[in-house]
Amino acid sequence: MNRIKNILACLDLTYIDPVLIEYVAFFSESTGAEKVYFLHVIQEYALPEKGGKNLPDSEELYDIIYNKIKDEVDANFGQKRPAGIETRIESEDASTAIIEFTSETEIDLLLIGQKYGAKREARYGHKIAAGADCDIMFIPEQAEPEIQKILCAIDGSKESETAFQRALDLAEKTGADVAAYFLYDTAQTYFPATTVGGSSSKKERFKKRYAEFLERFDRPPDSVPCHFREVEPTENQAGTSYDAAVKEKADLIIIGAAGNIGDPTTLLGNILENFNNMEKEIPLLIIKNKKSKRFFFM
Repeated sequence: MNRIKNILACLDLTYIDPVLIEYVAFFSESTGAEKVYFLHVIQEYALPEKGGKNLPDSEELYDIIYNKIKDEVDANFGQKRPAGIETRIESEDASTAIIEFTSETEIDLLLIGQKYGAKREARYGHKIAAGADCDIMFIPEQAEPEIQKILCAIDGSKESETAFQRALDLAEKTGADVAAYFLYDTAQTYFPATTVGGSSSKKERFKKRYAEFLERFDRPPDSVPCHFREVEPTENQAGTSYDAAVKEKADLIIIGAAGNIGDPTTLLGNILENFNNMEKEIPLLIIKNKKSKRFFFM
């Protein structure tokens, strides 16, 4: 699996920036990233009117923002690894500038802060997650800079291997434990429809499938604990996944994505939408399967 070389963190000059910067410092050191970028996008409509009394012009405003970010970054990074800071002025949607930046600088992982309650500003998160051609990580405002337990949601498919491999890689680098969460939808076509043996028989079949999945990583059947859950068509799968992470005392959730995750009518797109609407304390890492054209469900 490709290692994480370039990381981008999106800042907005609010109270969540110090949390995000501290987490990026921890994560970049843990993964051995080569460079970290910090990007703040100024909407053109937010700039002061030219000639306004006691108001900075655009150039002065740029310097003020740059220095504010630099002070916070220096406090967390020091000389740990190269960091780049950039401020851009956009006349339209800030998310467009962020997506373009990820492409220009070959970003491997994009980190976005996620706020709670009425103060949350998640309107860009979903669009960026859908449009950026890199892995995405959402950092809640109360996230602690540590990874001791990872919950990885899988379905046994080829696409979910990428997410699981990232979980194993991060565990090796951080010393964290990994648990899997296998949601299975018997309405899908993994096995012929049957009522013989009921739900216990179904679960045994999926346990066998999970053991086969672990074999791809040269792992014995019981080496990574796994929760199994049959999917109900109307349930909030993001919610059940998050509940499992809470029970496991996980401090990172990893899910895999293939295809267009921006489409809320798809299963994964719907899960991402639900995660964005949740007030959660556990960071969420979305692994993009760029070459795949189909979804794996969580």
